[in-house]
Amino acid sequence: MELRDVKKIAVFGAGTMGPGLALVFALAGYPVSIYSRKRETLTRARQVMDSALVTLAAHRTIAAEEVETVSARIDATQSLTAAADEADFVLESIVEDKEAKRELFSQLAELCPERTILASNTSSLNIFELLPESIQRRSLCAHFFTPAHIIPLVEVVPGPGTAAEALSLTVALMQACGKSPVVMKRFAPGFIVNRIQRAIGETAMDMIEEGLVDPADIDQAVKASLGVRLPVVGVMQTFDFQGLDMLLAYQKNVDKVYTFVQALVEQGSVGVKAGRGIYDYQGRSETEVLARRDALYLKMLDHLRSLGAFEPV
Repeated sequence: MELRDVKKIAVFGAGTMGPGLALVFALAGYPVSIYSRKRETLTRARQVMDSALVTLAAHRTIAAEEVETVSARIDATQSLTAAADEADFVLESIVEDKEAKRELFSQLAELCPERTILASNTSSLNIFELLPESIQRRSLCAHFFTPAHIIPLVEVVPGPGTAAEALSLTVALMQACGKSPVVMKRFAPGFIVNRIQRAIGETAMDMIEEGLVDPADIDQAVKASLGVRLPVVGVMQTFDFQGLDMLLAYQKNVDKVYTFVQALVEQGSVGVKAGRGIYDYQGRSETEVLARRDALYLKMLDHLRSLGAFEPV
């Protein structure tokens, strides 16, 4: 199946994530079925989706006249069979319970066409241990972030038996929906962002527990530093500006050396000052790269200040 062959999307689970997931595909022009066992859950999901569309129109992300058109692409159903029927891409977002997911995917294996790609929005459960063998080749994780119709990232994670074609089509579909997919090499609980976020959160709570700082001051410190830098250089490229030689020296001091950092330093790839580190700067001089970075920082800072982003929401 090619991207052009994808005609229908089915979202299973209409709770916290489901409405946003359905909107992702409906906004991209796809007919979507969203399933829940409970009528009241679907009623709430419809209210959430329609409200979200009004918000998008108010911010001119979509035209006002598109609101009804996008909403009409989404069919809310209590019929598992109807949702699965002729679905080309399935996205599961039910409760994080192993047995519930095992049961759902067993049913979908029987109900969905053989071409259907089946994805799970989980980031904590190893879904591949729960799936029938018959769908392993066309199953993977596609983990979105709340609100799914706004946040660009999708973490795409193959299982040990996932076919390359299923992976590439999922990435293409995410891109067609305006998302920024990042592919992991294999499953690991928490994937990328949740693991980073957990480390930040636990460190922040440790500082509060130790009586070092107040919660509001932690947030202010992050907003006024990482909040400006991360959208421009992320986590890993930051080390290129710091200098990987300096990073390696620190790692040796705390007795936690990472082999990939040591290997880069040994080959002279110590970051921006060398023209190559974790990233390859393609022959640009250090001053060129720094000028580009600083211009982006200044634009980011101006924008955040204009929004009042350094104040509590």
